[in-house]
Amino acid sequence: MSNQTKFILLFLFLLIFRILFGLSQPFFSPDELQTYLIGLKAYTSHLWPYFGPDLIVTETGFYTQIPGALEGLLIGGPFYLLPIPEAPFIFLNLLSLSALGLLSWYISKRVKEISFFFIFPWLALLPWNLHESANMINPSWLLFGSVFFFIGFLEAIPETSLGYWSPLSAFAAMGFGLFWNMQFHYSWVLLPPFIAMAFAWRIGRRAVRSFSEIAGLLLGSLISGAFLIPTLIVYGTHQASTGMGLAVSFNWNNFKAIYLVLPRFLSLVSYELPRFLGPGTHDRIEAVENFPIMFLPAVFLFLVGLVQPFFLLVMGFIKDTKHKDWKAIHILTGISLLLVWASFWFTSKPPQAHMYYILLPMISVYSFYIWGRLAVNKRWKIFGIICLAASLWFEAAFIAWQMPFSSLYTNRAKVANAIDRQDYTLLGERRPGSHN
Repeated sequence: MSNQTKFILLFLFLLIFRILFGLSQPFFSPDELQTYLIGLKAYTSHLWPYFGPDLIVTETGFYTQIPGALEGLLIGGPFYLLPIPEAPFIFLNLLSLSALGLLSWYISKRVKEISFFFIFPWLALLPWNLHESANMINPSWLLFGSVFFFIGFLEAIPETSLGYWSPLSAFAAMGFGLFWNMQFHYSWVLLPPFIAMAFAWRIGRRAVRSFSEIAGLLLGSLISGAFLIPTLIVYGTHQASTGMGLAVSFNWNNFKAIYLVLPRFLSLVSYELPRFLGPGTHDRIEAVENFPIMFLPAVFLFLVGLVQPFFLLVMGFIKDTKHKDWKAIHILTGISLLLVWASFWFTSKPPQAHMYYILLPMISVYSFYIWGRLAVNKRWKIFGIICLAASLWFEAAFIAWQMPFSSLYTNRAKVANAIDRQDYTLLGERRPGSHN
């Protein structure tokens, strides 16, 4: 069987699996339903969606909407091709899995000790990737923009560039990723420092090529930023700063929380399962007890997930003689961690991991430099395959557990009726005070 055929079969399998996973997740919960309604309203009313996700800060009661049309168009657009309730899920997972395919290919070129055909399913089935990029919730769309952004970033840094993208293309990818993510989540504020770092690094290495970097950044920004322009024209530029309701003078609790930020940062690319099984220990134990087919893989992956962040941290300080770009990767990942920590000093939000999920592609690159050291040992290869099999087992069981009581299929007819009758209110109303 050729590699091309293997890729097509693997891609189709993962696509179907991730679509089923997304469909099994809570659909009629407030945030998921409101996200879906943004796109459904755009489709049924044929109105331009000037605003996207709702932002609610429960600690302060602050409410606003993120400017930009991308979310409404990406959720509502697929209905024109396939007017069924599942259409947005199919399109979302096609985008996110394609991005993961690109990231896997890129990592396989950097860490040649590990095959693409292992990296791809590993990333596609990681808990954070699966639970945060397959469901109808606004962070699910971040992965697509982030993959382009961070591949562009690494290609813009002379010490980490593989030469696959020119400076113009690398900066265009960063501009595209920045304005794409800007329309889905306020964690986009973590990205501009990377652009500034890339410029500074290139200037320091005297690698600036005429105006290619600036031209690329402007071009990429225009491609995704074009969907933000109508909102700024109609509602004014002040709407772009509505997230300032999160700012505080200085949050000492977040400053002291480095002991939380560090393990959570590395847990993004580890088998962190508990948070996805329920809000508390009792809920998590009850979930596994009520669906015992999950028990063995859950316990195994839980133990692996406890060790992985510490292993990634310790191994990061051991010199890698096989990869000349390792030092730069290590430094850039360390800077990313410090940036995340510093970003919480002036916000009322606690340092929760989903707030820096946007950095997952960068952390994934770092993690495979570590896993590549183990891949030369046959026993570790076998262990990696066991982890992959356990992940597939657990997540398949998770689908079977969730589907009957919280998914779209608990009342699919209601969603289908709203689509058929071109009336989004038959499914639900948007939040009071929302623009669209």
